[in-house]
Formats: sequence, structure tokens, C-alpha cells
Amino acid sequence: MKRPVVPHAVLNLRHLVVLVRIHWKAPACRPVTPQRNSFINHQSSGVVFTSSLASMGARTILGPKHAMPSPETLPAEGVFSRRSTRQTGFVFDTFAPDSAYIRENAAVLFPPLPELRRIVLRGDFLAHPDAHGRESGLPSLAVFIDEKIVATLSDPRPGPWEIVFDVPSENAAQGFIVRFALRGVTFTNTLAWLARVFSSWPLAASLQRFRLQNKNRQLRVSRVEADGELVYDFGNRHSPYSPAFARKHARLGLNIVGFLSADLGIGESARCMVRAADAAQLPAAAVPLKLPCKARMGDNSFSPFLQEKNPHGVNVFHLDAPASADIDTHHGKNFRAGKYNIGYWAWELPEFPDAWIPYFDFLHEIWCPSDFVRSAIADKSPLPVVTMPHAISFRRPVESTSQLRARLCLPADKFLFLFLYDLHSYSERKNPRAVLAAFRASGLAAQGASLVIKVHGTAGNEADLLALQSAVADLPGTVLLTDSFSRADITALEAACDCFVSLHRAEGFGLAVAECMYLGKPVIATDWSATAEYLNESNGCPVRAQLVTLDRNHGPYSKGQTWADPDIAHAADWMRRLHADRALCERLGTAARATIEEKFSAEAIGARYRRRLEAIASW
Repeated sequence: MKRPVVPHAVLNLRHLVVLVRIHWKAPACRPVTPQRNSFINHQSSGVVFTSSLASMGARTILGPKHAMPSPETLPAEGVFSRRSTRQTGFVFDTFAPDSAYIRENAAVLFPPLPELRRIVLRGDFLAHPDAHGRESGLPSLAVFIDEKIVATLSDPRPGPWEIVFDVPSENAAQGFIVRFALRGVTFTNTLAWLARVFSSWPLAASLQRFRLQNKNRQLRVSRVEADGELVYDFGNRHSPYSPAFARKHARLGLNIVGFLSADLGIGESARCMVRAADAAQLPAAAVPLKLPCKARMGDNSFSPFLQEKNPHGVNVFHLDAPASADIDTHHGKNFRAGKYNIGYWAWELPEFPDAWIPYFDFLHEIWCPSDFVRSAIADKSPLPVVTMPHAISFRRPVESTSQLRARLCLPADKFLFLFLYDLHSYSERKNPRAVLAAFRASGLAAQGASLVIKVHGTAGNEADLLALQSAVADLPGTVLLTDSFSRADITALEAACDCFVSLHRAEGFGLAVAECMYLGKPVIATDWSATAEYLNESNGCPVRAQLVTLDRNHGPYSKGQTWADPDIAHAADWMRRLHADRALCERLGTAARATIEEKFSAEAIGARYRRRLEAIASW
């Protein structure tokens, strides 16, 4: 269908009406005034975060009608609540690549800086060769804090310009937004809008050049400084926000929330994080997780430091993924509100369960103990997933091996293989039967060697315990320990034995493996999943394995998933080699200790926390 022919006079009249209406409603010199909390979420402590501009596609600061939702209007914390850059409305082009221009409005966000006194803005006025006619003349600029004009460029001239203004102390202490509004561009910006909206109309062809906003491009912004420190460098268009400024002024800190007193792996996970944060001199609050826990609460390592409040800007929850939905029930909704919430999750198989995907909604980011876990979770995660290994750092026993064995009632003169695990971690995955089978196949019981098996988490796992007791009773030279041990006693047991054996089917990290390596012990372990990331033939005894498909469900590990079936004969061969060669034990143990000290020291892991928190704080 052909477009009806409309007289040019009518076209001109219609455009004029639109032009007048737009000009009347949106003068360029009027500062935009979105709700303050729609751009910045102030915190009394911790990292300061902004609400997302990027996720809303905002290219300029929006007016009140289109203001960004405040934290109070957002749904509960979740994947939609992404953080954003601290500046908006600045546009890069090829006309002057060492600076940016403003289309009409722009803003930069400053975190709380109580000592801040003065801000300096620098830039240039550059005559654009294509700015002529309606676009001739340079634009001017007004600068606002709290809707009050603090500075203007009222007499624009070609060449460098500088604006200097003081910041009210109350703004500096709270954090604030500096807003920029171009003046003298309302008419040409309106023509640009008309050219875009009515691009198919004949009259609009003559307006297309205004879409380039050549008049606006003549006012260039190059730097923003605060008391002499560089804050924004728009010559660095990929990362204008100064990393040095971000690092210096980020108020970093962690609320480490977990079963900090529990005798189980996920409790030790939280304790490892406390040690790493302390080593990195990161402020940290150790907060007991209030969710139900069946494990014995026997670890008092951090009892004097536990607290109920979470004062810092980042929460890290050490829990299984499904438990994320219960945080608000036990801690209250305010515990997560206004914080950057991280779930420290572990998962031991290559595919993350689809049924657990909804639990991402309660968090902003996932940390996990190994690249193996990260790969499984990241495949299905809408959130960032970051590898943050456990920090392996604890006091080594000062007693001699003979003293430790006497205290723990272990054979004094035998070569001792050790295997320990938590029955709550599922026997099918930990695979004690493979360890028993390898020891039997080695024939070392007849040569004076023993296998020590320590289990905990027996309550509620009576059937697994009975099966293990029956298997142990049938194998000479095996010692089964079921009593409750303190954390110090577990360390003493690991130090008292000669070799640790873990023929697991899958591990998310392998705390016991890493701990024994840290103690200088040779470790025999399945060469698959997370332990394969740090144990190899140069520092341990990796055991060949074949990947198999689960033929039935084992707890959360469902039929059809994949895990490893270790080679029993290969493990038995490693046992015989270590038993016969003390020098090999010494060499592998020394290398094992060096590996753990290098990769997983509290200082190294704490430094990873710091780098990640600095990155989060710079968004």
C-alpha cells in the first residue's frame, strides 16, 4: 500500500508541533533527578554496590518517569540483581579517541570517601569539522550534586577546560553522584530524535546528519580526579574507572557464614576460609549458620570469635546448594538484603543437577573449591562461578610419630596406611570397599603393614557402618576407629600414619588428601576429579580409573551420572612400592608438602579472595 500523499505544509506543521512539545517538556539544561537510591545503595560498612544500569540497557541517566528500581522495589536477591559500572552516559568515538563525549546527560558515582574535599574535571573543547549551521557553536556544561549546580562551563572556548568544585562533607561521607547536563544542545538533539523516529519520511532525510550529534562531540571529557587521585580516565575506554583508586578505597570484608563448629567437611570449609581471610588481613566476621546440622559440634577453633551479625558487604554461605532456599527462614530476610551474596558450593560429579538450578536465585555469585566443581556448576549457572580452593594451613603436631601412635593406640612398629571419611558423604562415593580390596590384594598384612580406617558421622548411617564393620572383620591387619575425634586428633592421626589412601569415585576437593600431603605424607588417590588437579606422579601416587555410569541412585548422585572406578591392582601396586621403599615415601611426601604450601597456603588463597573482592567492588 502506498503512503498517502500529505502536503509539505502539513508535514512541517506536524513536525513543528512535535518539536515544540519535546522542547517544552525536556529542556537540556534541566538536571535529571532519578531517586537517589535507584543509583547507589549505601552501606554503613563493607563494599558499596550500585544497582544495575547495564542490565536495563541505560545509556544515559533516566528521568523520574523511567527511574531505575530501588533496592526496596526489587524482588528478593537473585540473578536479576546484577551490579554495574560506576559511570553512565559517556560515549566513545573516533573523533577524539583519548576522551569521551556526553549525549545529553551523564553521571559518575563516588563511594563514601569521608576525607574527600575537592573534585577536578578535565577535558577539551574541540571544533568538529562537520558541525555547521544549526550545530555551530560549542555546547556548555552544568555539573550537579544532589540536584544543586556546583559548577558550570558557561563560556566555552576551543582548548582545554577544567572544572574544580568542593564536595560537601555530608555527601563525601555517604557517597554521592555527580551529574552532568549539556546545555545548548536541546534543539539539535531534538532534530536528531526526529531524524531517527521519522527516518522513512521524506522531510527527515535532511535531518539525518543531526543523529551524529556533532555539536555534542565538541565537548570532551578526559579525566575525573578526587583530591589529586585519578578516578576516571576516559582515554582508557576499555576500563575508565581507575583500578588503583578502586583498590585503595574499596571497603573489603567477608561475612563467612557456615557450620563453623561442626565436625564435617563443609564445616572445615568455612574454617579454612576464616584462616585464609585472616592471613590476607581481610576483615571477616565468622557467623554460625543457623540451619539444622546433624553433625557433632565439636570444633571450638573459632568459638571466641563467632558473632551473630554480618557487618561486611559480602556474605559467603558454606552450604549445599538446596539449603540456599532456607537462609531467610533461619537468618531473616535482612541478612541477605543489601549484601553481595556468594554461595560456596561443592558438587562431586561432572553434571550439576537440574533440580538445583532454582537455588541460584538466592545468590549473586558462586565460589567452589576446584576447577572440576566450577566446570560442572558453570555449565548451568546464570551467575559468575569462581574457583576458590580451600586454604590448607594448620599447626603440624610437634610430637614424634611414636608418641602420636601411643596416644592414639595405634600399632607402634607397622607401616600404616590410613583412610578416613564421613559417612554423611556417602560410602558409595568415598569407596571404602576399594581401599579394603587394594590392601587385601597387596598382601602387605602378612608383611607387617596395617590399614587404619577412621569414620565419623555414624549417627543415622548405621547400615553403612555395619557393612564396613563386617568387611573389616574379614580382613586381617585392619583397624577401624569409630570414636569421636577432635580436629587436633584427626591431624595427629594423619601425621601418625605413613601413607594416606583415597580410592574415591569423585571428589569436589579432597580435604583429607590435601591435609595429608601438607603433612608430608605420600598419598595414593584416584586420578580423576578434583584431586587430579594437584596430585600427580611427581608428588603422589595417582591411580588409574575407568569412568562408569551409575546404574542406580546414591543419595544426590543419580542414575545415569558418571564417576570413576579406580583400578584396584594399580592401587595395590602403589601400596607395595611405598611399603618397600622408604626413600620413595620421603621424596613424594616432600614434594607433596611443597605443592600444597605453594598452591593452597592461607596467604595464597586469601590473596585470591582479595583480588576477587576488589573486582566486585569496582563494578
